Amino acid sequence: MAKRKKLIALSLITIAILILVLFIPRLTSNNTDLMPCYHGKVGDSNSLLKVTNQSNSLIAGELIFQNYQKDSSYGSFSGQFTDDQLTIDFRFTSEGAESTRQIKLIKENDQLVGEGYEYKAVSDCNSVLYDQGLGLIPFDMKLPLYLFPQMRLQQISDEQLTWTFGPGGFKPIKSAKIVYTPTKGGPVDAVVFYLWQKSVWNVIADPTQAPDWGVEQWSDQANVFSVNGVQDCVYPNEPDCGNITNIYKLIYEKSSYVNKVPKYSPAEVKVIKTKTFHDPETGYYVLSQFNILGIKAGQSYRCDLIAFDKSGKEIISWKTEGLSFPPNPSTIYSGQTNIRPDQVPIVGSSSVKCEVADAII
Repeated sequence: MAKRKKLIALSLITIAILILVLFIPRLTSNNTDLMPCYHGKVGDSNSLLKVTNQSNSLIAGELIFQNYQKDSSYGSFSGQFTDDQLTIDFRFTSEGAESTRQIKLIKENDQLVGEGYEYKAVSDCNSVLYDQGLGLIPFDMKLPLYLFPQMRLQQISDEQLTWTFGPGGFKPIKSAKIVYTPTKGGPVDAVVFYLWQKSVWNVIADPTQAPDWGVEQWSDQANVFSVNGVQDCVYPNEPDCGNITNIYKLIYEKSSYVNKVPKYSPAEVKVIKTKTFHDPETGYYVLSQFNILGIKAGQSYRCDLIAFDKSGKEIISWKTEGLSFPPNPSTIYSGQTNIRPDQVPIVGSSSVKCEVADAII
């Protein structure tokens, strides 16, 4: 019995030693491993930190600050990660100028905190997207954040529009493009964006021809937003071929675009006069004249109109839309539609309901 107790005691001691050997170093040592990629987002600004090399406490990688409405920066870094603090020298380019500054980030659980960001670990830096504004076109496009240093938004020149659509051809009311600068070779227009008048789009958009005018992504009563881009890879080398492919995958996905078209809101309307008139060539009309109270210069309007007979019964309904009249947007607006000759003598009144929004043209 005594021998058995001695064996049990030795076994317990052995197990205890194994536990101490296996687990105490884990509890007392500093974890120097970082994830390969971290992404931080504050409002419309983004930052991407990519670890490209880690040897014990020595760290190297790439860092991007894509800042909304202020200067962005991007470049490489090297430094140390010890005691849950990442201290790096960031060598970056911003607005064409090169500089260096020190950055300190604190590791809190699975996050890195600093520079106004809480960086969360992500499995693949190439999967992180950001919203790229399109200048005067009221949309953003989601693009790969890791390619931000190689992409630039530019306006399309009149010369390029003339070359694309011909000297006498229809042209968009607004246009822009994303230019990709490769590691080898010349820059390419990766994506082009057009905003068209709806009446022009209805003339040029021929599905039987090559779509120089772009593929429609959005439209309303007055405008059409279209995009065009590279047809997959245009470079023989990597990583440029893969980068262009990643952009191409997003170009024609409607979910890639964030609609920032100004929203319409109801406006107060005062009907001034309801009358009829006759055009010898086009027939009889009912016309409603009205004020849109509070409309401002540079705004668009859309209205629903109804004409009633003298007893208050509806005769006909129609719609009208347009732009406010600068420099006097509080002037009288009107909307008209055809009616039958027998309806002319019974027209008594009209009602108008309007919505207004900041114009996008």
